[in-house]
Amino acid sequence: MKKFLSMLVIIAVAAIVSGCTQNPQDQNKQLNESKQIDELKQINENKQVNTQVNKQNCLQDDCLLVADVDFPVGELSDDIVEALNLAIEDEYKAKTTYEAIIAEFGSTRPFIMIVRAEESHISSLKAVYDKYGVEIPENEWVDKITAPETLQKACAIGVTAEIENARLYKEDLLPLVAAYPDIEGVFTNLMNASEQKHLPAFQKCD
Repeated sequence: MKKFLSMLVIIAVAAIVSGCTQNPQDQNKQLNESKQIDELKQINENKQVNTQVNKQNCLQDDCLLVADVDFPVGELSDDIVEALNLAIEDEYKAKTTYEAIIAEFGSTRPFIMIVRAEESHISSLKAVYDKYGVEIPENEWVDKITAPETLQKACAIGVTAEIENARLYKEDLLPLVAAYPDIEGVFTNLMNASEQKHLPAFQKCD
């Protein structure tokens, strides 16, 4: 029993000595890691605050979570309405183009997937029109687009379309809507979808 207690004392002393003689670099590393964890927690808390649904950023049924919000919530300037019109026109064109390609070549990847995404994009934009009581333009591209001769050319058309779509949002439209978190959020999501999902898919297809 005494031998067992002696071993425990030795182990405890060794642990204390080890803690006291810890390499300063290891201590600094632990402090930095702890600081980074605290910073990440703060960032997440800030994001939760910033993403709280309110009158300025809500769309569709999310606006039901905000008290005393009725549509239309306000008026948009002509510049903002024009930005919306340019956005939905480009999404209409993409959807109609991909539908023509599917009609010619069948439900082929990635067109069958992306055409449904375009429908979602259009719905997101229509939600902005509804929120501000702006008349939604008709799709003027219907029956005006024909499919190319080959699937390879169709993929090339997709690449060009998605590059231009992302550029449109990034350079032309987003700078106009910085004061509207709801519209800015929609435009950013659509830009990211074109740049990060649709473009790589078209670049891989043949």
